[in-house]
Formats: sequence, structure tokens, C-alpha cells
Amino acid sequence: MGSYLRLEVVTPKKKMFASDVSEIQFPSAFRGYYGILPDHTPVLTPLGDGLITCLSEGKKVVMAIFGGFAEVGPSQVTILARECEMADSLDAYAISEQLHLAEKQIKDALTPAEQQKLQTVIDACRIKLQALE
Repeated sequence: MGSYLRLEVVTPKKKMFASDVSEIQFPSAFRGYYGILPDHTPVLTPLGDGLITCLSEGKKVVMAIFGGFAEVGPSQVTILARECEMADSLDAYAISEQLHLAEKQIKDALTPAEQQKLQTVIDACRIKLQALE
């Protein structure tokens, strides 16, 4: 059993993260969170919205992720994300302000489409704030 996995997290805009890690957790779309260690059985799964956490050089790294796919192999995990933000680049104050505004606006939303759009913003803000904890 190897002691590390290669983790790469890529969005349509850029490579967000690439490092050797000792463990990874990520949200699947249908089965909760996957916990991955070296020599894991190969898996291809759609991603849900949530947090990726991993241990890189003994330090915990956290990313907020929104959709995509994960390909897991025995020595590498590749995450193709629709959107991803590193926790250390998030602004708690700005996210909190966006959350409060969306919570106010959802009460006055006139159509189900408006409500759904605002609920998506609220959910994303909560995930980002969770990444900062």
C-alpha cells in the first residue's frame, strides 16, 4: 500500500489544486461523502455540492466544491469540478452579506424560478461558510 495519492482538482477555468495527499473526502451526488485512502478501488462518481478535505504535507486543506465528477484510482484522484473555491481565499464577511441579502430576497420572490435561484445562492453561501470553520 502506497502512503500517498495524487489529487488534482480542475475546473473549466483552471487547475485549482494538485498535490500528493494521504487522504481525501469529497461529496458524492447520491451517497454522501466518500473517504479515499491510497490503493482505493477505482470509482467514477458524480459530485455533489459540499467540501473537499484532504491532508497534504500534514496540513488540512479545504475546498468548497459545486458539482462535477470524481475519478478515483489506486494512486490518483482527479476531480473535475463545475466550480471550486479554496477555503483560504474566501471572504467570510462578503459571504455573510450575500447570504443575508439572499435570505431577505427569497421571502419576496414571486416565481418558483426566482426562489430556486436564491435558494441555490443560500446553499452555496452556507457551504462556503462551512469551509471557513
